[in-house]
Amino acid sequence: MAVLKRCPFCGQLPETEVLVTQKTSAIDDVILFSVACGKCGTTKGVRLKIKAKAATFLEVEQAMEEATKAWNTRWDDE
Repeated sequence: MAVLKRCPFCGQLPETEVLVTQKTSAIDDVILFSVACGKCGTTKGVRLKIKAKAATFLEVEQAMEEATKAWNTRWDDE
């Protein structure tokens, strides 16, 4: 996993969190990967929708990378 940048608003080092939430349907589950600042509450995340609890390691790893990329993106990045 890539190194996380500091919070763009307060400079605090972020925390990572993985939440697994089950939808009302027995068919789909959702895994939420988020990066959050513990000081000011800024959060970036990505949802991974999986069928019947069958996420592959590659899918989970890609979702974690997407959350990290979203957090590390700044308005002046090219």
